[in-house]
Amino acid sequence: MAALSLAIGGVAVKRRLRRLRDDHRLRPALWNRFYAVDWGDTATNNYGFAPADPADTAPDRFQRQLYREMLALLSRTNPRLPDGARLLEVSCGRGGGLDSFLAAAGPDRFRATGLDVAESAVRFCAERWADREFVCGCAMALPFADRSFDVVLNVEASNDYPDRRRFFAEVRRVLRPGGIFLYADTEKAANQGRMARDLSDAGFAFDLADITGHVVEACRLDTPRRRAVIAARAPLPARLLLRRELANYAAVEGSAKFERFRTRERRYLMAAAVPA
Repeated sequence: MAALSLAIGGVAVKRRLRRLRDDHRLRPALWNRFYAVDWGDTATNNYGFAPADPADTAPDRFQRQLYREMLALLSRTNPRLPDGARLLEVSCGRGGGLDSFLAAAGPDRFRATGLDVAESAVRFCAERWADREFVCGCAMALPFADRSFDVVLNVEASNDYPDRRRFFAEVRRVLRPGGIFLYADTEKAANQGRMARDLSDAGFAFDLADITGHVVEACRLDTPRRRAVIAARAPLPARLLLRRELANYAAVEGSAKFERFRTRERRYLMAAAVPA
């Protein structure tokens, strides 16, 4: 009887997850609960980039490396960006990626603001990095004046938004003349070209770099750590009922998500976009 109850409960949870997946309006509540979990020292939440800087010995070094790659892309695109430039990360999560970006950039290079829709994430960031500004808000209605930022950063978040085109328009609005939008996310092969069209329609000029191979290698190398984090930190009901879904979310080696990256059914793209 207990096994039957567990199975029925698992079916109900999976049905709710499918609703969350299909109805983007429900995602803020999901992320608020996700970031309310005690994930320990894990402060980044992306698939990662390999190889990572050998000098970085942090457990989440592959995730931090993805942000360093974004910084390198910024340096190649606009090497004369002045010190003290204003930077906004939209969907900053627990802030670890922004922290690695700022650490690699050097002191006083940026005045940074992090925004996330999850109040739990903003609270965590404000407590951990009290010297930085963190704001709770929506990516489709950024709570900032026109031309407020020199750089806007968005990593692996826009596919969760109910209206990505509106988000791109908001980024265009808050960027100053000469500003740069640093952007990274995934695209299904079946939707190839849609990301580029959305960026173009929002008034950006850009080159999209395909870094899928680097992401696959990061997922492969980081699989043991990701499995350990799930085992140690994910709530017990989730571990019991959603083992496959958690592995897929983390893109551990052998998961369906990992295989889609490996076979290039899903690609990972990165761009420095400038207002055209």
